[in-house]
Amino acid sequence: MKCKVCGMESGKYPLCRSCNRKRETGEIIKCEKCGSWHHHDAPCLIPTAPTGSDGYLYDARKTLISQTEQRFFEAIKSAVPDGHHIFPQIDLASFIERTDGARYHNELFRIVDFLVTDANYSPLFIIEINDQTHLNKDRKERDEKVQKICEEAGIPILKLWTSYGVDPEYIKKRIGEILSSLPVARIHHFDQRSARPEIGNSAFTPTENQALPTPKAKKSGCYIATCVYGSYDHPQVWTLRRYRDEVLSTTRLGRGFIRAYYAISPSLVQWFGETKWFRSVCRPLLDRLVFKLRSKGIEDTPYTDRME
Repeated sequence: MKCKVCGMESGKYPLCRSCNRKRETGEIIKCEKCGSWHHHDAPCLIPTAPTGSDGYLYDARKTLISQTEQRFFEAIKSAVPDGHHIFPQIDLASFIERTDGARYHNELFRIVDFLVTDANYSPLFIIEINDQTHLNKDRKERDEKVQKICEEAGIPILKLWTSYGVDPEYIKKRIGEILSSLPVARIHHFDQRSARPEIGNSAFTPTENQALPTPKAKKSGCYIATCVYGSYDHPQVWTLRRYRDEVLSTTRLGRGFIRAYYAISPSLVQWFGETKWFRSVCRPLLDRLVFKLRSKGIEDTPYTDRME
């Protein structure tokens, strides 16, 4: 079941854990007027007539972005320097174009949450607001396609996770980092000669002026954490990978632990990775560890493994 307020996974309950805490403090209520769960200061969600009951096939949406996205939007507007523009709910085709003259470009009709441009409306970077649904297989595949298209076009993506809440200072820091990194190197993923994108086409040979693909680290670890959180590039996993490389690998005992972990964890994930009990046991342990690491200054920002 999805949370009735933020849309995150909530198990068999109408509210997720985070929203339930807000219910206890009175920030979220079940409205007596409309019967829906929403923030106490949000407009009442009056039920509308079923589609087509009044003879119309199409109807205008009540709002362009969700309440959660609205809260992030306010923080983003405060963090983006003056002279920039922010466009919510915009598809890739609005700011990315194919160079091969292909008649069809359906892969560009994917919506991203926010696009930030400069004063001349040139696209700079994308902001995606991710909840737990982005860990589902279909969403992960969609996100990977968007990532590759944007990397090819030289447009970086800033991902903010709803599980951390709206932290204006953190958002301002991340936006400052991504602005200071512009322009970014483009990464070639597709074959221009093909009528449709072909990921990983080995026939392509980069020219002198084209960016080479980013090399992948030899380590492919964090098996258990990746299994539990659903992605090797989840913020929690970034923290654990950074701790592995910056702390554990610097001591003899730590290196011994790493070797033991890589010897055991792949088999554990292979045997038990698809079971609910494995994730339910490991998730609280990892959450507590990540919380302690973050309190000690280990960041959860995007991370590239150190090469062996």
